[in-house]
Amino acid sequence: MSANLTIATPESVGSWLPLFTAYLAFYQVSQPPEACLEYLGERLRRRQAVAFLASVGNRPQGFALMYTGFSSLALQPCWVLHDLFVAPEARSQGIGAQLIERCQQYARDLGGGQIMLQTAHDNQRAQQLYERLGFVQDKAFHVYYWSSGAS
Repeated sequence: MSANLTIATPESVGSWLPLFTAYLAFYQVSQPPEACLEYLGERLRRRQAVAFLASVGNRPQGFALMYTGFSSLALQPCWVLHDLFVAPEARSQGIGAQLIERCQQYARDLGGGQIMLQTAHDNQRAQQLYERLGFVQDKAFHVYYWSSGAS
C-alpha cells in the first residue's frame, strides 16, 4: 500500500495525536493528550524536530518523528529517529518502510549526515526492516542514560 506522506506542522499535531498516544500506550507510558499536543507542537515550532505523517485517504496511519542534532566526529548534522509508529490495522503494508525512507531522503536533501535509532533487543521485526533499509547495528558503543528525575 502506498500512503500519502506529508511533513507535519505544529497545526497538524491534533490530527495525528491519537497515533502518538497509541505509540505511548504501546510502551506502557501515559501522558495527558494536552501535554503531548503542547510538547509536539513546540518541538515542531522551534524546528527541534521534524515529523512525517503517512495517511491513507484522509486518515493518518503512521508517523516518524526525528530530533535534530550534530555530530562532532562527522562534522555533519545527525538525526535521532526517536519515534516510529504505524497503526495496528495498517501494519505489514509497507508504511513503516515508506516513513523511514522519507526520513532518509530528508537527511540527504539537507546535505547528508546520519540517522540513529534504537529498538528493543527482542523486536526482530523492526530490526529486519531497519537492516533492509541500510541501518547497521552499532557494535562499538554502549548506550547509557542519565535522568535528572524531573518529569
